[in-house]
Amino acid sequence: MSRQMPVTIKDVSNDAKVSIKTVSRVINKEKNVAEKTRELVVKSIQKLGFKPNRSAQSLRSRKSHMIALLYDNPNKHYLADIQRGILRLCKETGYNLVIQECDYTDPQLALEISKFIDDFSIDGLVITPPLSDMQEFLNSLAGTEAEYSIIAPSTTLKDSLYVSSNDYEASYAMTSKIIEKGHRDIAFIKGHQKHSASALRFDGFLAALQDNDVKLNIEWVKEGNFGFDSGFSAGLELLKSQNKPSVIFASNDYMAAGVMKAAQMNGINIPLELSLIGFDDSPIAEQLWPSLTTVRQPVEEMAYHAARLLLGNIDGLSETIASKEFKSELIVRESLINLIN
Repeated sequence: MSRQMPVTIKDVSNDAKVSIKTVSRVINKEKNVAEKTRELVVKSIQKLGFKPNRSAQSLRSRKSHMIALLYDNPNKHYLADIQRGILRLCKETGYNLVIQECDYTDPQLALEISKFIDDFSIDGLVITPPLSDMQEFLNSLAGTEAEYSIIAPSTTLKDSLYVSSNDYEASYAMTSKIIEKGHRDIAFIKGHQKHSASALRFDGFLAALQDNDVKLNIEWVKEGNFGFDSGFSAGLELLKSQNKPSVIFASNDYMAAGVMKAAQMNGINIPLELSLIGFDDSPIAEQLWPSLTTVRQPVEEMAYHAARLLLGNIDGLSETIASKEFKSELIVRESLINLIN
């Protein structure tokens, strides 16, 4: 059996019925190519499975084929899902991923990231919360040569390339589900103050209470930061008073796990004495007992789409796609009890 020869730029040229120089211009994303011609070449590249020589292409276009993930988030599972989504696209396209941890409170962050982009010749960035909510930081990137896409931005930043989820609607739906089960004494633990998703989830919770004529007890609203310890601390506060809620809705699963620890330390049975709700459907949601009622977000798919958005802007071979809001799903498990007989 003869070995199949690799597809060459000449093969693409013949298939698309354009010159080799035109194919090269499309590959290197030069601007002097008609859109119809570009589409024709990209279609041939995809049909034939042509793989450009990345080293040669880098020398011509000064691209490194390196993209970076910027993050500052205590939720390791969330970060792992983001990485998996981006790496899946990197494997498909020949790009490489660099992971860069950031401190969103650092006044020198913009300068450090600009230097990071130059030092590693980064072509593009995928930016996660809370960095994706920081307008001044994003503005600073305009002075670099790197493109970027953002995950879960605030509504004011949706003129950029972005992916988001329906946090408000999902929180509203979950709160309504809690009320349908007969609960009216509902506590809420907020997420990180700098994450726009935190405000959206809390606003959805408030709207559902109002629409179902359930009174908010402001003493049952606690601050968290999406970390386990903040959920544990908030849980201890909520459970030490004589007037306890019948259900606690935490803004993510790790804070809900912290509440579960606080409940167990105080001899409170979940769900017979306290129902518990999380958000994100992290692996821990199924690993806990009782398993956690939560909201499932397609984080890996969101990250994959964010990476596709980015490559569509920096790579002439990639399909240009639109920003997108992903829908969440309610997952009802053992931690939510029905109070209606």
